[in-house]
Amino acid sequence: MSPKTEKKSGKKPDERGERSSGANETPPLLFVDAVENGRAHLLLGRDAFDVPVALLPRGAREGSWLRWSLALAPAPPDDEQGAALRAKLGRGDDGGDIDL
Repeated sequence: MSPKTEKKSGKKPDERGERSSGANETPPLLFVDAVENGRAHLLLGRDAFDVPVALLPRGAREGSWLRWSLALAPAPPDDEQGAALRAKLGRGDDGGDIDL
């Protein structure tokens, strides 16, 4: 699919670089490979990644299979405290590398 087609369609590439319609597709399966120290090690085909255990559905444990399903959501309402903190952090950021 060409970049112009990608922009028009708004579809995202799947792991093979192809576009998926999102409609009437079965969400991919994840395998819970390990759970330790509050983190779950998940496998999606050949890809592996860790997530907080709190993101797993109730009853999930090592050896469980999960259906991956995400949905877009609107941004949460901005509270004054969060806006003030982001503004403060932005003022002190020169855009350069951080010093540790």
